[in-house]
Amino acid sequence: MKKISIGFNNLVNPEWTAGGNYLKNLFIALRSLPDSEQPEIVLLNQKSSKSYDMLAPYVDRVLDPKLVRAAGFLHKKFDLIRKSLGVQKKAEHPYSLFLRQNRVDCLFLKGIIGPGFNVPVISWIADFQCLHLPEMFSPDEIKQRCSIYSRVTDYADSVVLSSKSAWQDLERFDPTSMEKARILSFVAHVPKDIYDTDPTWVCEYYHLPRRFFYLPNQFFKHKNHLAVLEALTLVKSQYPEITVVCTGLTADFRNPLFFEQFQEMVAERGLTNQFIHLGVVPQEHVYQLMRQAQAVLQPSLFEGWSTSIEEAKSLGKGMIVSSLPVHCEQNPPGSIFFNPDKSEELAACLVKFFQEKAPGPDYELEAQAQRELLPRTQKFGQIFMDIVKSAHSNGSQRGLFRRLY
Repeated sequence: MKKISIGFNNLVNPEWTAGGNYLKNLFIALRSLPDSEQPEIVLLNQKSSKSYDMLAPYVDRVLDPKLVRAAGFLHKKFDLIRKSLGVQKKAEHPYSLFLRQNRVDCLFLKGIIGPGFNVPVISWIADFQCLHLPEMFSPDEIKQRCSIYSRVTDYADSVVLSSKSAWQDLERFDPTSMEKARILSFVAHVPKDIYDTDPTWVCEYYHLPRRFFYLPNQFFKHKNHLAVLEALTLVKSQYPEITVVCTGLTADFRNPLFFEQFQEMVAERGLTNQFIHLGVVPQEHVYQLMRQAQAVLQPSLFEGWSTSIEEAKSLGKGMIVSSLPVHCEQNPPGSIFFNPDKSEELAACLVKFFQEKAPGPDYELEAQAQRELLPRTQKFGQIFMDIVKSAHSNGSQRGLFRRLY
């Protein structure tokens, strides 16, 4: 029996690490299914690109999207012939033609695709941040994002959302599109060999104190590093040993000076020993920093579905988490919540964990996480395949599946 072939637009982006991690976790989930239920994974990407490397172990085929130009050229030629003969027929999108010529049954992407598609389309809307935090976006960017949301709901056969919170946002944005909406909450994969080593080596490697809190967030302004800085300021006099270690990219295209200004504030408050930024580190080091930390911090003002929470859940690590509805939905074990607008609450949480939690692995939580990871991962893969079937059903209702083979 022929496996269903699913084309995936490459989401790897050097300025947005979550996209590549999302796709990698999804591919691992699909590979965790019984062989008879696994699809053929077709990556739409240049095989020679660096972004291909992290996904290569899970990919069956690679199609270079540049070849769409050739498909588009042929399509235009046939279109001219059709028009010269007076044949009235809706034009097919060149990308759709390219996929069908290459035996791809379904397309998954983040963003938009236009009309004239004869392949079922599943489109992921990561979040509706601009509707919740409009002050962090220009009017033009809000308009552009809302236009993308509208085109997705118009042309996709299924719209993937990561959480119930995002589902509610879509319902407010476009209640007529809810028949297409599907929730797919991703699960972060953690390799088994992560548990084979004692994580204390990261302290020596990065010259860190043995006790620290870990904040693995890119320096986007909405990630709320400022609340962490305020909390450290509040606890410094009584607990100067409380330290936060941060990793992640420093670029925020909407606020290009944010990281530089933040570092200046750290220095002005005399917190250079209490707030340590390591930059971008290997993913294996992220896991060991999580294991060694007293807790992982997630203070964000907005998330679609937090990657750091999912990684901590899969690893078995307690957290201090902002009380966003989506974070409560994720509900990481062994964690406490605080109001992200009240740095004094975060300060109290830091003190509580500092006094009560030893650094290093929580072996009970880790054992629980290891037991639950495979079932959670398989459920993630199964839900995605159900969405693929739903997209096929929606597509068949609008007359798709004209085969070229």
